[in-house]
Amino acid sequence: MAAAKSEVRLVESLIPGLGHIRRGYVGAGARFLTFFLTWWLIVVFRFDAVVRVLGEFDFDSFIAAVILFGLPPLLVKAAHRSLHVHVDPPPRSGLGTWQLAWRDLRRNPRALWGMTLLAFLYLGSFLAPVLAPYDPKTGGAGGEIVHKLRAPGTQVILVGHPKLGEVAANEITVVGDYAVLERQFARTNRTVKVEDLGVPPRGWARGADRVQTAEVDGKQFPYRTERYLLGTDRGGRDLLSRLLYGSRISLFIGFVAMFVAVTLGVLFGSLAGYFGGWVDGVIMRFVDILLAFPRLLLLLLIVSVYEGAGIFTVVVILGATGWMGVSRLVRAEFLRVKELDYAVAATSLGYKRPRIMFRHLLPNCMAPVIVNATLLVGNTILVEAALSYLGFGVKPPEASWGNIISSGQPYLDSAWWISTIPGLLIVFAVVCINLVGDALRDALDPKGRS
Repeated sequence: MAAAKSEVRLVESLIPGLGHIRRGYVGAGARFLTFFLTWWLIVVFRFDAVVRVLGEFDFDSFIAAVILFGLPPLLVKAAHRSLHVHVDPPPRSGLGTWQLAWRDLRRNPRALWGMTLLAFLYLGSFLAPVLAPYDPKTGGAGGEIVHKLRAPGTQVILVGHPKLGEVAANEITVVGDYAVLERQFARTNRTVKVEDLGVPPRGWARGADRVQTAEVDGKQFPYRTERYLLGTDRGGRDLLSRLLYGSRISLFIGFVAMFVAVTLGVLFGSLAGYFGGWVDGVIMRFVDILLAFPRLLLLLLIVSVYEGAGIFTVVVILGATGWMGVSRLVRAEFLRVKELDYAVAATSLGYKRPRIMFRHLLPNCMAPVIVNATLLVGNTILVEAALSYLGFGVKPPEASWGNIISSGQPYLDSAWWISTIPGLLIVFAVVCINLVGDALRDALDPKGRS
């Protein structure tokens, strides 16, 4: 009996989520178990890509490898900690402000769903070298002739040996000794002798060399298929691969630009709120001038001046034009808290101004700033998508959700998936971020706690 119990505990320790489900915490257990099963599916079904990533030495592959092999122990540790909190929750009287907020956040279903779905989005972006089936910057082996504007779920047939040269086709018809390759966008079929298609490879082949053999009238020729789950764009590039790599840029820009905006906003807002007087007047009048300009037009002006700027420049520009609202929020909080007893006591004790500002006042002003920061991420993603859509953001062949939508605009009637799918991803990401922001607002409100 003891051995059976120890075996159950061992299984629960190795598979995160089972302990939660066994004790009745189905929601938390399902989330941990979903992440764990997703990891296993990636390792099993993308094993070739995992091996390839381990053999590469670039930054993207390194990040993907770290996350891929760091996720299981992280899930196990997080599951143990979560189960301990569920089974033996700490008393309310022993919790601080941020611990109470985190407790309320964990109890909010909207926050849990938002954070879970956001975690999947970011995991997909970091694991793009493993999950992306094709190169996001180039089309298939047949180029635009065969691969362009393929609908979701379709496939392209590549006839011939990969190392000797392949011919892409939409359909194949064998007539006698000849293979007729039907190519939709070329408007002319290509006829090739079966014997000229190469010799079928011997033994096992992996990855790009995985080739099947067809026999027609006693003659054999090799072929393989490329499947496009979400279709292709006008350049014959796989849309799923471009969305995965584009999510890294869009989501990265959102958070880094938010960090830049919050840093500038906290700095200027705290200076204006603490010192007041002419310092407050100069900073706030400068903020009013910047707010008088429509942000999108201001961004277009700055980006057009720095034409050809890279991703880093776009991030800095987005952050440098989004801090004004944060500064006004921090200023209002500083004006409120600097008159409270603990602030007056710190001043009376002779503490220096930077210590009073950043060690005593600022931590008590951060709750609304954190809520505003989460909402700022979603807004920044939308602004970046608008810039890329207008051609002033991330430049092709680099992919972002905005420029993918822009590339599909001329084909909305015939290839709707190019613009629709990234548009839905933007809506999905922004909704998840707003759910987390709303839940943070409720968790950090002391009047709403029970």
